[in-house]
This record gives sequence, structure tokens and C-alpha cells, in this order.
Amino acid sequence: MIIDPLSLRFLGYFFTIVPLVALVAGALLLRVLFRQKKFTTKNLKNYSLWNDIILLGVWGIGFLGGFGVLNHKTWGGTFLEYFCWVLGVLTVANAATRLKMLHDEHARDPDPKKLAINWNAAIFAALMAVVPVVALCGATIYTLHSDEVKQALN
Repeated sequence: MIIDPLSLRFLGYFFTIVPLVALVAGALLLRVLFRQKKFTTKNLKNYSLWNDIILLGVWGIGFLGGFGVLNHKTWGGTFLEYFCWVLGVLTVANAATRLKMLHDEHARDPDPKKLAINWNAAIFAALMAVVPVVALCGATIYTLHSDEVKQALN
């Protein structure tokens, strides 16, 4: 079964707009949290600003990749592929980390008065976030490796 690649124009616009929205939202959120002095609370004892800066940098690479693809630049495809690999890995790692934290929290305090964890629902919820992101990233990488796109970006 041969799957048709996605439209290069769709990829360009999608990966220009979505990362731009993520960059603006992330920057605004950081600004609000700094103004409200939320980074000094004891709840954020393991917080590192570098994690947020690196994450904003990854979204910036996605934006540049989308912009480069829109302008038919060779580096746009390279940036976009890198962004998709990183986004896919980060999404899977984030879901796995959240499930592990849920498991550890329940193991630490198995209070019978609390609701029992429905692991099927927890795994399903994690997959609801992971599958679309990984599928879109996979389809994007597949499209970027197609002969049509390679010719269009050269």
C-alpha cells in the first residue's frame, strides 16, 4: 500500500503557524509567571528555566522549518525533519513520564478513600495525545523524503 505524501504547502503553513502560536503562548506564560513571582514558590524546587528556553528553541526550529518550506529552501526541510523527530520523542517521553509519576504517586499513598487508578483510561488518555502527534510527525518526515519534495526544495 502506497501512501500519498502530504501537501508541501500544508506542511509549510501548518508548521509555521502552530510553532508560532506555541512560541507566543510560551513566552506570554513565562512572562506572566515571572511577573506573579510564581517561580520562587517551594512547589517549583526542581524547576529549571533552561528547560523552557530549550523547549522554546525547539519550537523556534519548527517555525523556521515551516517558514523555510514555504519559501522552498533546502534548509527548511532539514529543520522541519529535525523538529518532527524531536517533537515525537518529547511527546512519547512526556507521556511515559506522566504515567510513571502517576504510578509512583499511587504507590506512595495507596489510600483506599482515593479513587483507584483506571490504568486503561490513563493509558488511553496518554495515547490520545501521543498518537496524533507521532502520526503527523511521521507523515511529515515521510513527505519530506519524497522525490517531489526533494525536487521542490532544491
